[in-house]
Order: sequence, then C-alpha cells, then structure tokens
Amino acid sequence: MIDLYTYGTFNGRRASIMLEETGFTYNVHKVDLMKGEQKQAEFLALNPSGRIPAIIDHDNGTGEPIVLSQSVAILFYLAEKSGRLMPSEPKYRAQTYEWLSYHATDIAPNLFNIFYFSQLCKPPQQDAVDLLRQRNDAHYTLFDQHLADNEYLGGNQYSIADIAVFPAMALIEDETFKNYQHIQRWIQTVAARPAVQRGMAVPE
Repeated sequence: MIDLYTYGTFNGRRASIMLEETGFTYNVHKVDLMKGEQKQAEFLALNPSGRIPAIIDHDNGTGEPIVLSQSVAILFYLAEKSGRLMPSEPKYRAQTYEWLSYHATDIAPNLFNIFYFSQLCKPPQQDAVDLLRQRNDAHYTLFDQHLADNEYLGGNQYSIADIAVFPAMALIEDETFKNYQHIQRWIQTVAARPAVQRGMAVPE
C-alpha cells in the first residue's frame, strides 16, 4: 500500500498518473495548498520541505516505510519498483532522461514564472511575462520538432518523461499550440489513456 499526499497541481498529478499507470494500490491524502495545509506540523513531519507530492511506500521489502518527495524522484522510484515506463533501449532511455530533465529545469520553471509575474505580482510585470513567453515559444518549437520524429518523448515508447510533462501541457490554452501540430497530437494521444484520465482527477 502507498499513501499519496497531493493536490491538483502539475507536480501532484505526475505522481497520481504514475500510480494509476503502474497499478499500485494507493490511498489519497489531499493537502490543500490554498488553506496552507502543507505548512502544518503533521505534513512537515512527513516532508520538511512543505511541498507536494509525497508518498509513503509501506510495502517495499525493507521492513520499514519509505518516504519520498519530489515528483520526478517519485516517477523514477515507481518506474524501478514496477519495472515499467522506462525504455529498455539505451538511445530511448537517454531521450527519456533528457526530456524529463529539460522539462524540470527549463519548461516547468518558465511556466511558473509566467504565472507568478502575470497573476501573483502586484502590479503584474508584463515585460517579464513577454520575455518568458518568448522563451516558451523556443521551448515549444524544440518540443514540436522532437515529436515530429518520435511518437513520445522517449522515442516510440510511452515513459515517465511523458508523465512528467503532460500535466502542465494539458492545462495550457489550446490557442498556445495552434502552430505546433505535433505537440497537439501528443497531448491528444496521452490524454486518451485511461490511467492518465484517472490520475488527472486526483484528488477529487
């Protein structure tokens, strides 16, 4: 049994999609970020960084629970535990590592910064938003070019790279990708997976 502590963010949905894809039995514990529950002592005792998602794996063969945070680390851990969602061929495994890292270090922070400067800053910092959107266009162009030659981010096999990137891409306005037909195709393909649909709905 795995306990998942999560909220309806990009990072949280990575973990719930992975759990659905791998088929592990898990319990969902909603940590309401809007109410500040991530800062309460009970959650901080589990994850001192005060961030979601976090998991507790009670059935891991060591005789004691394993507690793990950081969504990318959770993806790697569950891929290894299940023996699934990592390409076996070195070329495609390398692509999986590359695109997972590219999203975590470039695309996702850029998306958050756009949200921060456009929605949270008072007043909004439009010059910063415009610059960040230009950077995003460069990211999406590279993303689209890669998908022109590959069904998924890790070649022709669905992997943890797709799970890492999909939640953010799925919630961006369709208009953003009007000139990126391969990204559109990829989003539709991943979104059609039943496990992805279930994972995106967690927590209710």
